[in-house]
Amino acid sequence: MSKKENFSEISIIGGGFAGLAAALRLHQAGAKIRIFEKRPFWGGRAYSFKEAKTGETVDNGQHLMMGAYHETLKFLKTLGTDSQLHQQENLEITFASSHNNFFSMSCPNLPAPFHLAWGLYKFKGLNWRDKVAMNRLVKFCKKAKLEDSLHKRSVSDIFRQTKQTPQSIRVFWEPVGLATLNEPMEQANAALFVEVIKRALLSKRQDSQLIVPKVGFNELYCEPLEKYFRAKNIPLHFQTQITEINKQGSYWCLRNQNREEFFSEKIILATPPPALKKILQNSEKTLQKYMAQLDKIQAAPIVSINLWYRDFNPSQTFVGLIDSPIHWLFNKAKVYPNKPANYISLVISGAYSLAIMEKNLLVKMAQEELSRFYPQLESDHLMHSQVIKEYWATFGSRTGDYPYRPGCQLDGDGVYLAGDWTDTGLPATIESAVLSGHRAADCILDAKAQQESA
Repeated sequence: MSKKENFSEISIIGGGFAGLAAALRLHQAGAKIRIFEKRPFWGGRAYSFKEAKTGETVDNGQHLMMGAYHETLKFLKTLGTDSQLHQQENLEITFASSHNNFFSMSCPNLPAPFHLAWGLYKFKGLNWRDKVAMNRLVKFCKKAKLEDSLHKRSVSDIFRQTKQTPQSIRVFWEPVGLATLNEPMEQANAALFVEVIKRALLSKRQDSQLIVPKVGFNELYCEPLEKYFRAKNIPLHFQTQITEINKQGSYWCLRNQNREEFFSEKIILATPPPALKKILQNSEKTLQKYMAQLDKIQAAPIVSINLWYRDFNPSQTFVGLIDSPIHWLFNKAKVYPNKPANYISLVISGAYSLAIMEKNLLVKMAQEELSRFYPQLESDHLMHSQVIKEYWATFGSRTGDYPYRPGCQLDGDGVYLAGDWTDTGLPATIESAVLSGHRAADCILDAKAQQESA
């Protein structure tokens, strides 16, 4: 192909939420784009597939969203798939501490934060002493300023400062913190925790509502976007791994694993740090200086254990499991109401020690744990199991990590970053990924507008 045929105004490397959110925004603003993905499918670290034995849709890890995911909801609405989301009318979370000891926090239809106050008042999993302590932490979060000193503190540190009870931590704060930060509370970044509480629980009542996709990630955003871009004749390069980017005159030259060359005025790198580092180590020397910074951003694993039982069908859609190495249970028959999905998905966050366990031992541990909460499973037959280990599920939301999260602009000459690990002010969530993609796109569009008006 000629250089002209392989030219695009903007090249986007990475087909996860961040890269695709940037691509959609740029295309709808009239930019000429091209998308590269090293795998044969999109999804990044949030994808789904057909399980080989059962043929059922399986996500690589169950995700919960919230009404506070403003950028994500805009993205899916623009794509036209927001109807595939189930959003609670009011916040409700069910926890289990043992067999027949299930309790829910149900918040009424009141303005925030009164909905939360009433929900806690009625919450049977805690006594008055616990609830008074929780109120202290809520007030702390409401007043706290997200400054450097808070980034240097752990979540456990603010638990101690606000005199949280062991029960309030065990039953509520730790399950919420692990789910959102994917990090043990002793090393989790307090500023990110405070930001989650502010946005999710102390803003608008609608922001606290939990959202569960009713379809797999492929159907929610990957396949619709591929169909949309193909209809618009956007060049899509699957199974194409970009190995280096270098400046050639006024353009950037991208080379793939087959030494094919593509040219762009601007580039958005929407890959996790390990993949990005592999690109930069062969690239323009002005870009290689960022490699040391990427080494500071550490990975945090998540383990998902999917179990197919013969007759088990719990009444809840999802349950937080207290005092268990397994943190959340999702009943996929209820998550996917219009699809065959007769299995239980178990999620373990911050799974540093469990991620290295053999898969058969993880399944055995999961069966034993579930039998504590659901004794009927001791006699139920396990028909099939599957374990998914995501070693780089998220970046580690640790104390002191904030100086190493870069902004959207990597290089002043047209190279931009997107990803949940960039400096969005949020933990590594889908919302952080989509927000980063929108920011990278907006940076490019703003620079273009300024150039045209000059």
